[in-house]
This record gives sequence, structure tokens and C-alpha cells, in this order.
Amino acid sequence: MIGIRTILDVGRFALGAVAKTVATVSPLDHKYHLNERLDGPWPKGPYIWLHGASLGECKMLLDLAKLLRRDIPHCPKLLITTQKIEVVPYLEDHGAGVVDVAMAPADSPMSISKFVRNVQPVALILAENELWPGYLSTMSRTSLKPSVALVSGRFRRAFPGTDFSALGFACMQTLADQERIVAAAGRPKFNPGIGGDWKILPWVLGGAASHACASAKDIDVAMLSVHFAEWESLWEIIRNCKLRNKSVVLMPRRLEEVEIFRHELQQNNVKTVDWPRARPGVVTLINQFGLTSEILARSGLAVVGGSFCPKPGVHNFWEPVQAGVPTCVGPYSFGHEDMVEDLVREGVLTQLASASDFENLDLVEENQAQACLSVQKLKVSDSYRQLLLFLKDLLK
Repeated sequence: MIGIRTILDVGRFALGAVAKTVATVSPLDHKYHLNERLDGPWPKGPYIWLHGASLGECKMLLDLAKLLRRDIPHCPKLLITTQKIEVVPYLEDHGAGVVDVAMAPADSPMSISKFVRNVQPVALILAENELWPGYLSTMSRTSLKPSVALVSGRFRRAFPGTDFSALGFACMQTLADQERIVAAAGRPKFNPGIGGDWKILPWVLGGAASHACASAKDIDVAMLSVHFAEWESLWEIIRNCKLRNKSVVLMPRRLEEVEIFRHELQQNNVKTVDWPRARPGVVTLINQFGLTSEILARSGLAVVGGSFCPKPGVHNFWEPVQAGVPTCVGPYSFGHEDMVEDLVREGVLTQLASASDFENLDLVEENQAQACLSVQKLKVSDSYRQLLLFLKDLLK
């Protein structure tokens, strides 16, 4: 009888063949860089391989890479891979001299084989929920002992037939994540810890400040990493701010949506200006990355995007919390449901049932956020030390 893992492998072969065909269509290849994911080029190893899906996970991995370089004697070369081509320039710029960067291999047997022959990964560190079956099974076949670590882990479910035997270390964000992955792995000796959300890693271990620099709070509401798919809810909040003559900053998650937002605001008779200007009753639009800290230093309240539509999921709410800025999210928290639920219950985040609730927003107390951050700091620092022990033992 054909096993489920065999079926999974056949499916991965088939998907690889389909992707190869799709990659011949130039517009699609240009948009998704399919040929790079199928055939490279990939650098010559050996490397510690770190993989994240998009910008948030890769920023966290870059922070981690800098600490590994500091804390592991004779640390091997480090390679970060991502599935999003738009993340590559950011990593190359901010990770110069620390990491090499490449597009992640497609989860097909041929692509991963080419990748492994070049990169020669001595360990694989996965961010959050990137438990690709082919990555895990390949590391299981090519390593003498479990050589995969999952950090800042989130877990709902895995592909049927996923082989968890390569997973030698895991620290999960919440107790619920821990319980789910233990049940899915079905390994008696697999004992993941609860390590919190590693997006606060620079603050915990790198000496970064937990508060934004003091400055005049001339921005009443900062909308961070928002999507145009959230427009209906965002407009409800902006309309309310305009009636109260409050200043608003709107930072799109995707830069290509800046002008779409501008058009929609102007259609609704809302004046717009560009950063760094801010005026009461006006919306300041952000058209570049890397300004979050500066925005938060001037903001009285943060509204986190990705939370007013079911997907792609709520974005990084830790940045405003660390900065000491009262923070609210919308009704959706896809991918971080457990953490958001915990932080709302602890009084760290405020969650709106709908955008109309913004009018009567009850802000959390800063000391509650700082107390929670202290607990998170202990979790993250302890789980990082455990990761170091795992890697040092693996690299002996």
C-alpha cells in the first residue's frame, strides 16, 4: 500500500514540473522569479541556512544572524532565503557583511537537491511556521542527527505526511502552539519550549531601546503596514480622525498601493501630505520603508494593519508596544490568534471588534505593556540561549 509520505513526494515532483512550465511564461517568471527558485543560482557552502517567508520573518532572522555571528566561535557562513523577491534588496542592504541572501528553493525534489549540493547546509533555522515538508525531509536525509530549528514558532497544522524527525529544536510563541506541534510531531522525546515572539530579539539581546526617542507627539494616529484591502475599515477610522481634526499617518505595507490610497483619500476630500510633514485633519502618506521608528517617536496611538481583513494576517504589533505607544488591532489576527488573545487579555493590546469601535477606544495602560514585555524578554532570552546550545552541539 502506498504510504502518505510517498504520495506527498509524488505531489512535490508534480508541483515542481508544473512550476517549471509556468516559469517559461516571462511575465509570471518576472513577478515570482520562478526560475531562481527552481534552479538558483545558490552560493557555495557550507552554511547555516536560515529561511523566512516574508519581510517580518526575515528581519527577525537577520537580527538573529547578527547575534549568532557574535555568540558562536568560528561561526559558519550564514545564508538567509526568502520566498518574496521584494525582501531580497532589504536583506542585501541591511545584512551586508553578515549574511548572504538568495531566493528560497522551491519545495520540489530537484530544486532542493540542487540547492543542497551548492549550499551544503550544516543546520537549518526556520522562522515561525515555515515547516516545508521537502526542507525537513532533505535535512533528515543529509544530517546524522536532527539539524533543524524552528524559532519564534507558530503552528496550526502541517502537510499530511510531514516528517518531523529532522526537527531537533523548537521554541514556540504560545502554549497553544506548543501543544499543537507536539501532537502533530508524535515524537516522545520532542519537547519544544515556549520562547515568545522573537521579533523583539534586538531589544532583548542587542541593546536596542524599548521606547522610541522622546519627541513632540504631533501624530495622533499612526496606521502601520496597512493594505488597501482594509480600506473600508481604515476609512471609518480616518473619517473619525478628520472630524476631530486629528493628524494621521498612513504607512502602506506595499509601496505600490501608496498612490491608490492617495487617490481614494482625495476622492473623499481628505488632504494628503508626504512624510515628514504632519498636520491636524490631514493624512501623511509614507512612500518608503524603514521609517517605523521615526513615526512611532512622534505618535500617540498605533493601529496595526493586516488586522482589518482575514488575510494576509496581522503585522508586527511588537514595534509600537516596545516603543511605549498605545496599540490597537482590528478584529482579525490571522497567524497570531493565540498571541493576540493573550495580549488583549493581559491588557497590552486593544482589539476593535469593528472599525466603528474606534470612536470610543479605551486605551491600555503603558505599565501593563511594560510588565508583559519583561515576561516576554525572559522567554526570548532563555530560548535564544537554548538555541545556541543546540547549534554549538550540532557544530562540534
